[in-house]
Amino acid sequence: MDEQPTDQIQFLLADFNTRLRDLEERNKLIKDRTLLLGKNLIAIRDQSEDEIQKLKKQNSKLQNDLELVKKLTKNILAETNKFVRREEILVVERMLKDFTPLEFTREKDVKALIKQAIKPKTTKTIKTKKTNK
Repeated sequence: MDEQPTDQIQFLLADFNTRLRDLEERNKLIKDRTLLLGKNLIAIRDQSEDEIQKLKKQNSKLQNDLELVKKLTKNILAETNKFVRREEILVVERMLKDFTPLEFTREKDVKALIKQAIKPKTTKTIKTKKTNK
């Protein structure tokens, strides 16, 4: 009879020992997974921080570009007020048509016309003087 309780005790101890090893193995796996998850979490956080920094830089650049576009737009709007309106151009065009500046001549053109007008007269007077002699 003594053998039965010791066998049962040994069986229970062996079972307990097996279960304890299983629990230790499970605990080790959980610990390894937790460490792996922690490393992954740190890597993802670092990636996220890098991406956030890049986005902040892009956002800052876009804001600067937007400010530049706003300034340029204001300058363009200020300059457009200085442009001549179509109605004003039409008035000037009508005035030029009435004025016809192409009918006026330059001083050297007038001198050339005078020279041309004098030349035939001088050649005629020279010819008439020769024929009279």
